[in-house]
Amino acid sequence: MQQSNLSDPADVMACYREIERELTTAGAPFETVPVDVAGDTVRSYRRAAPDFYTAVAEFGDRFGDHVLVTDETGSRTYHEILDRAGRLAAALRDRYGIGPGDRVGIMMANRAEYPVTLFAVARLGAVAVLYNSRSSATEIADAIADVPSAVVVADPKRVEILRAVAAPARLVCTDPAGPEDVPAVDELLADGGDPGAHRPADPDSICLVLFTSGTSGRAKGVALTHRNIGNVVLNMKFVSECNIRFASRQYGIEVDDLRSFMPAMSPLLVFPLFHVSGLAGLLIGMSTGGRIVTMARWDPAHAAELVERYRLTLAAGPPMAVDELLAQPDAAQRLSSLVNLAPGGQANPPNVSRRIATVLPAAQRSVGWGMTETGGSVCTAGGVLLAAFPDTLGPMSPTMDVRVVDAAGIPVPAGEIGELELHGGLVAAEYLGPGADSAVFHDHWLRTGDLGYLDEYELVYIVDRSKDIIIAAGENISCLEVESVLAATDEFAEVAVFGVPDRRLGERVVAAVTLRAGVSRTAAEIVESARRSLPAYKLPTEIRFDLSPLPRNATGKLLKRELRARYLARDTAS
Repeated sequence: MQQSNLSDPADVMACYREIERELTTAGAPFETVPVDVAGDTVRSYRRAAPDFYTAVAEFGDRFGDHVLVTDETGSRTYHEILDRAGRLAAALRDRYGIGPGDRVGIMMANRAEYPVTLFAVARLGAVAVLYNSRSSATEIADAIADVPSAVVVADPKRVEILRAVAAPARLVCTDPAGPEDVPAVDELLADGGDPGAHRPADPDSICLVLFTSGTSGRAKGVALTHRNIGNVVLNMKFVSECNIRFASRQYGIEVDDLRSFMPAMSPLLVFPLFHVSGLAGLLIGMSTGGRIVTMARWDPAHAAELVERYRLTLAAGPPMAVDELLAQPDAAQRLSSLVNLAPGGQANPPNVSRRIATVLPAAQRSVGWGMTETGGSVCTAGGVLLAAFPDTLGPMSPTMDVRVVDAAGIPVPAGEIGELELHGGLVAAEYLGPGADSAVFHDHWLRTGDLGYLDEYELVYIVDRSKDIIIAAGENISCLEVESVLAATDEFAEVAVFGVPDRRLGERVVAAVTLRAGVSRTAAEIVESARRSLPAYKLPTEIRFDLSPLPRNATGKLLKRELRARYLARDTAS
């Protein structure tokens, strides 16, 4: 096969569009077709699995004896995980009456029981509600109240929290060492009968609920359908096939020859599985027969040991985590198995890209853009495409449309900045709970709250976020939520919370406050008071008293961009 010269950006994009046409045309593996969803026409992959369980069962059939999950207790194969999922499904059905459409909550750290429970719920056609296991007790109580579940499967630590916040009585514990009066997963597995043949669910019924922070401060449940997940899985395969065909043209090697020696994507799972990026890591690994290695908590030295021991090929996590992993002693040798690094969950600081290029120059760095409301990435760039367009987040998925609109909702031309809106087979069905904002799903378009533009090649670029959200180490933090906690003491005349760049976390939380007359409080006292209501990752890293009066416009609206600029100017001056 003849090698192609892909040094010119225009040639790179022409090559990409040619590959895209090859893969999505009628009869091709990634053919797209119009489908009706709730009265709207969206594009969907023709060959997408009809439901979530069908997708994962296919991976079990293909890779049954491969190790699927390695956690601190050992390893389990694809067959073992799916066998346990089947028996747990039967027990949930027989003991608790769980069936199609019923909700089953999952609240635990990353471990083998997570996919077992997730797939058991999917096999029943029920809805898996992925509660944030890192939330405070108050936040957990809110999530349970907003999106209640018939049963919650949790690890011992979360069982105690759930009991403390008066959660539903029907709890299942992951460990036999949990409370005596709470049945353990192993007990249910022992009782589990025959789950019966799987009957695919309605593609447009809900299969997953994940939570995302919003500007209202209270996390919202995002309802993803079986069709969404089927498209997510096939879209991952599409991106992988594009990369193979790009490399084939670049190096003059036949596609089948390249595919034959490409390793499976075996990720170090840094993101929690209740996070959309954690779910993506699980599905990416499964789609190639890879091993997913979990960690109870982030420790860069231990992470390097795991990569070296299991010859892992993918490291995806917050930029902070990727940077700390690559900073370990002898990283170039010990981490040489990594062929793909994907810092994500937030903007990628330049220092992380530089470290990847320095430590593992042969590894591919990939970037993307997506959100909980799309089940993961809607656009991705890596390899030769990212080299040609280093600032882009990639072209849109074949099942997705994107437009850029001004403040009035009018589309703007290429190159002009506006809010990005999305439409297509990856967009979630709705929000659940009282914090839901139906206006975000406007006329079948998702208002992302992200500001950006499209270039002449229809590549996506992000320049800012209009949503008042801080992303620290991949975790979404609502400014309004933190402000509400601080203001609850009634000691401040005004409070504003905002994010500032941080080399390690990506962003960190800063609070600007004006004390009421006669009130005296130190920064340490303010943070300690907030600790009673907020988890550690949401606490302000800095309290500033010297930014008052806070900048406001003529109507009294706080100008956070100006406040942030004022902070940065004073920080630089000092």
